[in-house]
Amino acid sequence: MERLVAALSVTVTLASCSGCGLGPRNFHKITHPAPLVRARAISLGYGQSDAVVIPALVERLNDPDVVVRMTANEELKKRTGRDLGFVPWASPEERAGSIRRWQAWLSGTPPARPRAQTPARPKKSLPETSPQSR
Repeated sequence: MERLVAALSVTVTLASCSGCGLGPRNFHKITHPAPLVRARAISLGYGQSDAVVIPALVERLNDPDVVVRMTANEELKKRTGRDLGFVPWASPEERAGSIRRWQAWLSGTPPARPRAQTPARPKKSLPETSPQSR
């Protein structure tokens, strides 16, 4: 019984301890090995400039964890007011296009769009005129 009371006391003390949480306390933890820590740190960039936060968020769009990718995408949309069509759960090939659009937007370069193939138009020939018909 004493052991149970002691264990309960330690648990309550740790739980009520301010600052004892296991979550990240700053934005720089977005490179932490644990996906949950990375995902939770993404929203902690509010005190930093966009020049620091937005490139880091774009980089997290390539994260191996879908929750981190989704959180980074939502934070990008919130900070920039833009939605460039990123789908966090899509295949890497499908995500690559929207990641390139984010990178192009970030660098200020318009994204290259593939040209649509248009069928060749037949050349219009002008009616031949003879010197007598003039």
